[in-house]
Amino acid sequence: MKRLLFQPKIWKNLYRSISPIIFPESCLMCKNELAASEQWVCSFCHGELVYTYFELYTEPTKLDQLFWGRVSFAGTYALLYFEKGKSSQKILHALKYQSNPTVGVAFGKEIGRKIKLLEAFKDLDLLVPVPIHPKKEFVRGYNQSEQIAAGIAAVLSVKMDANFLKKQEHTESQTTRGKFARWDNVVDNFILKKGNQNVKHIALVDDVVTTGATLEALARSIQKNYPDIRISILSLAITK
Repeated sequence: MKRLLFQPKIWKNLYRSISPIIFPESCLMCKNELAASEQWVCSFCHGELVYTYFELYTEPTKLDQLFWGRVSFAGTYALLYFEKGKSSQKILHALKYQSNPTVGVAFGKEIGRKIKLLEAFKDLDLLVPVPIHPKKEFVRGYNQSEQIAAGIAAVLSVKMDANFLKKQEHTESQTTRGKFARWDNVVDNFILKKGNQNVKHIALVDDVVTTGATLEALARSIQKNYPDIRISILSLAITK
C-alpha cells in the first residue's frame, strides 16, 4: 500500500481528476466556467467568432486579393476575421500574451480540418511557422505561429520545420506601422535554412495577416533561393 502511494503516476492521475473541481477552467473570452464538453471557449462565445468560410469560396478571397500584384501564392487560407475589441482579438491576445499556447494548437487543428479536402493544400510537404526573434520567444515561452502549425500538422500529417526560417534581428512590433513601414521593418531580416531541395510545396503559418508585409518578405526570400518551391499561406485570422 505504501509503495502504491509513492508512485508518481497515481498522484498525477489523481490531480487530473480533481483539478477541474478545485480549479475549474474558464472561457478565454467571457471568463465564465466551461462545461465539461467545452474547451478554451464556451459555446456562446464560440458562436461570436466570425469565421471567413474561405474553404467554401469559388472566387478569390480577401486574402488572395491582398497579394495581387505583389507575390504569387499556391493557396491561401485564414480561419477567422480579426476585429479590434471583438472575440477574435481576445483569442489572439490569450495566445500571444496570456501564456496559452494550447489555444494555438486547438485552432490550428480546426484550420487543418477546414482545409483537409481543399485541392490547393493536398500536396503540402512542409509547414513553416513565421519566425519571431529568439528574445521575444524566450520572454513569451513559445512562438505562437509554431503552436498553430503544430495543430495543423497533427490533422494533416504534414511535417513542420520551425528552423526553416530564422529572424536575424530584433525589430519593433508591426502593430502600429503602415504598409510600407512594415515592409522596411522585415525585408532582408530572415535567414533561410539550406538543404531543402526535396521540398516542393510549403505553407507559411501566421497568427494574423494585416498588410501581408512579413509574409511577402518571407515568400520573396524563399523564392530567391528556391525558385521551384510552391508557397501557400495559412493563418488563424485576417483583418476585416
